[in-house]
Amino acid sequence: MQREHEEAMRVDYAEHDRLSRAMFADGVTDTDIDRIDQQRITIEQRWRSGPHVEHWDYLSDAHEDWRGSPKVMHRLLADVDHNGGAGMTDVEHRSQQQARQLTGNDRPARSQVTRER
Repeated sequence: MQREHEEAMRVDYAEHDRLSRAMFADGVTDTDIDRIDQQRITIEQRWRSGPHVEHWDYLSDAHEDWRGSPKVMHRLLADVDHNGGAGMTDVEHRSQQQARQLTGNDRPARSQVTRER
């Protein structure tokens, strides 16, 4: 994936996420929801019908994983970082970072430190 395509995907995914959250804001009418959902669909179709669908899907899956299991994802990303990126491409790593940031999990996980007395 060329850098300009990746940057466009990241901007579109952030907008897709913003729109998804906007659908559930206070005061949103059914008409607003339909309009917002159509905008989301348009963005998603652009990526699902193009040559970079696997990158869009990876980012979508990462986003879902960070929402559902942030502790597990912190450990996964820490392991990848500790091993110099082994097991993950640069694009995938940046997708993990974006998903972490979009879900509000961009602070490091707290480690369980035990104290001996």
